[in-house]
Amino acid sequence: IQYNVAMVKGSTLPDVKNGNLILMAHSGWAAISYFEYLYNLRLGDKAYVTYKGKKYTYKLVNVYDVVKNGKVKIVRSYDKTTLTLITCTRNNDKAQTVYILELV
Repeated sequence: IQYNVAMVKGSTLPDVKNGNLILMAHSGWAAISYFEYLYNLRLGDKAYVTYKGKKYTYKLVNVYDVVKNGKVKIVRSYDKTTLTLITCTRNNDKAQTVYILELV
């Protein structure tokens, strides 16, 4: 995530049923802060991923913070196809915020 949005090793692509596409990026005010405005998302908001010419629509179902220690526990429904977004927690340099979105 030093220069771009990163797909976490072990995540799946959007066309995998019950899979989990996990993306990480910086937030804040730097040029590489691709997730700068994620903190504005509210439950029910939608996000879109285009993959192989198909648009996938996800709805935000959960947001939680975890301690920034190099590991993140992802809490999601394993019978749903999900998109997980991870970034720094706004105004807290010791935490990361996890956004769980489900395919609609």
